[in-house]
Amino acid sequence: METEIKILYTSDVHGYVGDAHQRKGILRAASLIKKLRANLKQHVVLIDNGDLIQGTSLAQYAIDHEEVNPIISLYNEIGYEAAVFGNHEFNYGAKKLQSVVAQSRFPWISANIVRKDTDEPFYGKPYIVREFNGFKIGILGLTTKFVPVWEKPTNIQQLHFLDPVEVAPRWIKEMREKEQVDFVIVSYHGGLEVHPETGDELSECNGENQGIQLIREVAGIDALFTGHQHIIVNEEVRGVSVLQTGTQGQYVGALTIKANKQADGWKTVKKTALLPVDEEEQDQQIYQLIEPIVKRADKWMDEKIGSAAASFRYTDPLKEVWLQEHPVIEWMNRVQMETANVDISCTALLNASCFGLQEKVTRKSILELYPFPNTLVVMELTGEQIREALEVSASFFDVKSDGTVTIHPQWEKPRSLSYNYDMWEGIDYIIDVRNPIGKRIKSIHYHGVPLKPTHPYKVVMSNYRATGTGGYEMVGRGKVIKEYKEEVSHLLMEAVIKAGTIHANVNHNWIIEY
Repeated sequence: METEIKILYTSDVHGYVGDAHQRKGILRAASLIKKLRANLKQHVVLIDNGDLIQGTSLAQYAIDHEEVNPIISLYNEIGYEAAVFGNHEFNYGAKKLQSVVAQSRFPWISANIVRKDTDEPFYGKPYIVREFNGFKIGILGLTTKFVPVWEKPTNIQQLHFLDPVEVAPRWIKEMREKEQVDFVIVSYHGGLEVHPETGDELSECNGENQGIQLIREVAGIDALFTGHQHIIVNEEVRGVSVLQTGTQGQYVGALTIKANKQADGWKTVKKTALLPVDEEEQDQQIYQLIEPIVKRADKWMDEKIGSAAASFRYTDPLKEVWLQEHPVIEWMNRVQMETANVDISCTALLNASCFGLQEKVTRKSILELYPFPNTLVVMELTGEQIREALEVSASFFDVKSDGTVTIHPQWEKPRSLSYNYDMWEGIDYIIDVRNPIGKRIKSIHYHGVPLKPTHPYKVVMSNYRATGTGGYEMVGRGKVIKEYKEEVSHLLMEAVIKAGTIHANVNHNWIIEY
């Protein structure tokens, strides 16, 4: 008798429940999953691959103000059987994460997140096993080892993040030998170093994304579910089925296994698919579970906290924000400088599609402008380190033969990396994008004097940038002077409330020549 099993997974949902206009989200995925479960000929297993509880204003509101997490309530009702820890699960600290885990009617799994000074998984058994008509499937959870690079140490102080490639063999062996599983799925909240088909580099080979390395170096994997990069992948690599489902519930990943018991063991045929949710209607039945929280969140988020001048809006981020100084960036940098009491700052446009701030400023509009729970750090950098950091940002641009400026292709792999293009305040600098990458900084002055290569300067920036990620290793080598606990989005809200109406006259302290 043939046994047919469908393993479904989502990844990088980032708290996106959905709305009437965007054809994606948890509620539409729930409708699709319900239809797939209605096929009585198949057994269905459903898991999530991480980055679930962070990323929307609703998710932020729930973490800050609600005891019950609405995203977890939805997942409980939908019937998820496991979730892998993503890097953003750790953004809010151990206490709040533990509350999320306790509310979940499913296990959270990751083999390489262990108690410090041990090799034992912090959150218990790192895999699940499901059996159907004698056929056993094991699903192992893994998380990118780069979490400590980005995360505040206080949020992960009891944890150690081991290398997934080194950890996986132990647990695959246990599943194969002790649990006697017939089919192994690795669900890895991490991505791919290179594209499985073309071989093109998708990310720097620094250990953040190790999907291809897992396939090449770890035996016994039948399928690999990936995430983190927010891209779409459905490929076969060395006999291993590889999937990635985008972000915000765009797709549900599906692995169908047909298993037949034979004298010498199980014979299997597998097939993968990415199932779009855009044709599905939102599941209103499960939405009712969280509707009271959503209404409270909407009331809180939509409350007017101040006003912004018309200059805080933009329509084309390349022309209006990245190629010339814009008031919204000027204002963000000045809030950082005032908070930290230093006179050099750098920040980035973290959400290019928010188009600045409208005249009515709400908490929601600030959270859309600054969607990450970053905090501030004052770093001591030398003049040379600042120059090197500016050269990284200058590589953001590409000049075509006709003289037009676009975003360099390397900044759009595997997705837009514009959140790593920093704009500085407190120094005057000129970037000439006609010059080769690495030689584009024409001049840098501080208080009218050329920046001194070995002189130390205090710079306020996000804790994310202070880690040196995104190509800014020179920043990570700087000295930490002071760290702040309050999130930048909260500081921006407080600045709006204090001012009533926010203004920012750009001083054109930086110029892009092309």
